[in-house]
Amino acid sequence: MKQVFVSYVYEDKAHRDTLEQWARDGRLGNVQVTGESKDVRQGGAGAIRGHISPSLQGASALLVLVGSDTHNHDWVQYEVAHVQSARKPVFVVRVPGTTGAAPPSARGLQQVTFEPSAIRRALET
Repeated sequence: MKQVFVSYVYEDKAHRDTLEQWARDGRLGNVQVTGESKDVRQGGAGAIRGHISPSLQGASALLVLVGSDTHNHDWVQYEVAHVQSARKPVFVVRVPGTTGAAPPSARGLQQVTFEPSAIRRALET
């Protein structure tokens, strides 16, 4: 089973949850959605890195949900850079109804429509 880390900002959590449901339903192929599993911000940057790094290392690919404020979040930047340094694929998925920019490290990467068959095709490449 392919592990896919989803990078997102809290405002886009409902769309992240939709991706997870699509994965459980098999609509994204043989995929399990991973990502941050708890809020460790009170422990500082080291705690955050320690929490998400193992999931990023175990991921086969990264989906970056790009909404209105994604470009302003350092941790999305960190997640993209981490996965790119491991030469794993990164896909930009636009949150429907938003117009915000992708984070700088994700600009110019393949964009995928927020639709299960489009995401599935991207992950199968």
